[in-house]
Amino acid sequence: MSERGGFTLVEMIIVIAVILILVALMIGLIVVITDKAYYQKTESIIKMLDDGCKTYRAEYNVYPPNDKGDSRNLHFYLGVERIKLLDKDTNIKTTRPPIIEFKGDMLEGGKTVPDPKNPVPVVDAWGQKVQYKNPGQWNKKHVDVWSSGKNGRDELDPAAKDFDDVVNWMKIEG
Repeated sequence: MSERGGFTLVEMIIVIAVILILVALMIGLIVVITDKAYYQKTESIIKMLDDGCKTYRAEYNVYPPNDKGDSRNLHFYLGVERIKLLDKDTNIKTTRPPIIEFKGDMLEGGKTVPDPKNPVPVVDAWGQKVQYKNPGQWNKKHVDVWSSGKNGRDELDPAAKDFDDVVNWMKIEG
């Protein structure tokens, strides 16, 4: 009787099952890592906008207005070149760079060239509009800047059941 080399059907099924389990674990890990990266990018955007609003206030003694009801005003007021009159008699002007140099992927519409004269909303890592409110409801002496998070719904209150928003009125943990 000769011995045949090879695998039995049971051995093949076990190997396939192990491979499928490993693939499922890798996919789960990739999803977790991607979600974390999206939250970190959104936290960075919110922090940058919050810091930009504070810089604007330090320079002009007011926060950027909120007449458009979303983050378009932040794109305009923080993204436009700043002009300062040095001398009222001679009207000598100097320009300074914008408070924030917006990249196209931070703006609605994707990788477009940002145009502060035609402002578009700032978007989070999921491509959803970042919201802006002046005066702030949660930051009583400041402004509110937030993203509605992965689920796209504003919960705003950290005690809400499905809270996943990224907000500037809570300490952002690193």
